Amino acid sequence: MPKATHSISVLAVLAAIACSGTPGAGALDRTSLQPGVDSAATRLLTALRTDASDSLMALMADDVVLMPPNEAVLKGKAAVRGWYDQLVSQLRTSQLTLGDREVLIGGEWAAELAAFEWTLVPVAGGPAVTERGNYVQVWHREPDGRWLLARELWNSTSPPATPPK
Repeated sequence: MPKATHSISVLAVLAAIACSGTPGAGALDRTSLQPGVDSAATRLLTALRTDASDSLMALMADDVVLMPPNEAVLKGKAAVRGWYDQLVSQLRTSQLTLGDREVLIGGEWAAELAAFEWTLVPVAGGPAVTERGNYVQVWHREPDGRWLLARELWNSTSPPATPPK
C-alpha cells in the first residue's frame, strides 16, 4: 500500500475517533476506557525503556503497522520484531520520556499523540544518541478488553547528522 494511503488511513481513524459517540456519552466512555489505554501505553513504555522485545510484542496487534522515519513501513509482528531486535542489538535505551501527551478515545479505538525524547547508547560503546520527535499511536480494544497497538508513526525533530568532512 502506498505511503499516502497509510497516512490517509491514520487520519481517517483519528477523524472517526473524534467524531464518534453521542453528545454526553463520550465523557463517560472516555472515563471508563482511559485507564485501559493508559495501562497499555505505560507497559509499552516500560518495554521500550528495558529493551524487552517479548513484552513489546505482547502489546501489538497481529496486523500492526509501524512507520519509522526514513525507513520502509513495517507490517505485522514478525516485521516489527525483526526491526526492533536489530535496533536493540546495536543500541540500548538509557532514557525515554514523553511530553504533551493527548489521548482521544472513541469506542474500540484510541489515538495517542505525544512528543518524545529517547536516549540510546551504542552497544559497542561510544557517545549516547538522543532522538526527539513526535508520534501518533492507534490502539484497538480487543473483545477481551485488552488494548493492543494497531498503528504507529513517528517523526524526528532532531537536526540531521552532519556528514564528516
